[in-house]
Amino acid sequence: MNDRQVPILALFIAAMLTPCAYADGSVTIAAHHAEARVAPRARDLKLVNLPALDFRLRTSLSCRGSAESLTLSVADTVTTLGRDDLSEQTSADVSLSVPAQQVALAASSDFCLAQDPASADELTVAGVVTAHASLRCSDDGRSSAHFASVPLEVRLVCARDPVEDQELSPDR
Repeated sequence: MNDRQVPILALFIAAMLTPCAYADGSVTIAAHHAEARVAPRARDLKLVNLPALDFRLRTSLSCRGSAESLTLSVADTVTTLGRDDLSEQTSADVSLSVPAQQVALAASSDFCLAQDPASADELTVAGVVTAHASLRCSDDGRSSAHFASVPLEVRLVCARDPVEDQELSPDR
């Protein structure tokens, strides 16, 4: 197995477990789901406010010539790796922290309700945000751009506080 096949194999394995998108074979992007803890909400609130989210993105790159830049974005959060960062690389791993103000609300009628301890404590939401990759390549004075995007999953966990003012049973 050569040096070029190892990142592609790793990305393939990651793709079996995570959402993944391909674009003409030049750039591939895969993402692990983000996990966030949310506070219980009132029953009449049908939308869940999401906190800041951290996404781990893995890209595989293949340029005819050399990679000039790789830009990764989720919502309005963007990072760019330049030529020096990509020199001789066939893959890149990036973590993006997306502020809460950039993330859409999630709709759910039976998740993490304050007055209903039987409501669901976990919820996975797909497609609330999307990761985008843009790869710029150059070869003998010619440049090309390649794109990929993938919807991201967010796993929400209800952060129920323990009841502090419980009365003790009379038989204790």
